[in-house]
Parts: sequence; structure tokens; C-alpha cells
Amino acid sequence: MILIVDLGSQYTHLIWRSLRDLGKESKIVNAETPQSELLKSDMLIVSGGPGSVEKDAYTKYSECSNAIKQIYESKEVPLLGICLGHQLIAHVLGGKVVKGRKAEYGFSRLVADDKDLLFDGMPKEFKIWVSHFDEIKKLPKDFVKLAHSETCAVEAIRHKKKNIFGLQFHPEVWHTENGEKILANLLTLLR
Repeated sequence: MILIVDLGSQYTHLIWRSLRDLGKESKIVNAETPQSELLKSDMLIVSGGPGSVEKDAYTKYSECSNAIKQIYESKEVPLLGICLGHQLIAHVLGGKVVKGRKAEYGFSRLVADDKDLLFDGMPKEFKIWVSHFDEIKKLPKDFVKLAHSETCAVEAIRHKKKNIFGLQFHPEVWHTENGEKILANLLTLLR
């Protein structure tokens, strides 16, 4: 089972719907779901939301934060963070998240710096949907940047060896070109 941790995003149900359309069942759980339950999943996706990791990471998101640490340290569960989830992964694993130069809301243009698994079979540049103010300033150790946009230097990340990914943008919304393909690429880790 794929678990989707809802951090308050208006798009969480669209992640669930996209996965269903791709033939995979998933379940939406809240941010207070115990770490032990989160770690039983076959894949963990952490949604976006209106919070800020600088203010809320170890209070509202402590169970999810602990699961992220456990996956990083020893558990072989594919992990994807989207928007706030992307920032939470970076924050929990020692990266730095700061308020961006300017808020991004609406369309932006992604440039894939490294095709890797997520952007395999896609053009180098395409349109994405963004909705955030905070962004990653410094990557956690052993992570690489996969993409950037005009206003955000780190639109996508990946751990060098583990199946841990982060996307600052929203692949689950129809506005993002290739969004379903990004999720389909991620799902290949389950086979």
C-alpha cells in the first residue's frame, strides 16, 4: 500500500487520484499518523501544505519527520516529498530551507538538470504548477539537485543512493506537463 501523508495541501486528493489512474491503490493519512504505521507502507508520499518547516517541523509533523529519518537511516521504502513535503525531507535530513526571494504561485518553467528516474523520457524543459514561498537553500548530505526554475534554484532533489526524492512543484495537478509521467516513473520502484 502507498501511503500519502496529508500536510494540509489542497491537492492531496489529486495525488491519490493520479495514483489510482496509474493503477495503484493508495491511502491518505494525516500528519499525526504514528511513525510505525507510516513505515509499513510500500511507498510513502508526503504532500504539500500551508505550513513552514522552520516553524512546524517538530511539532505538527513530528511523526512524519521521524519516519523520514528512519527511511533515510535504514528502511528501504521509496519516499517522495511534494512542495512542503520536499522541504520537510530536506529540513529533517540536515538541509536548509529559507523564505524564497519571491513567492511562486501559478505556472513556471522547469529545467531538468539531471534526467534521473523522475524525468526519464521527458523534455529538458516543461511547464509546471508551483505554490510556495519557502525553498531549499542547502541540500542535505548525499542529495543532488535534479531541476531548477527561473525563481527557484532547487525544484527537484534525489538522494544519491536511496530512493528518496523531493519535488518543489506539484506533479499531481493537470497544469503540470508530464506530471502523471513523473509519478509513473516513481511507481516503477514498486515493481
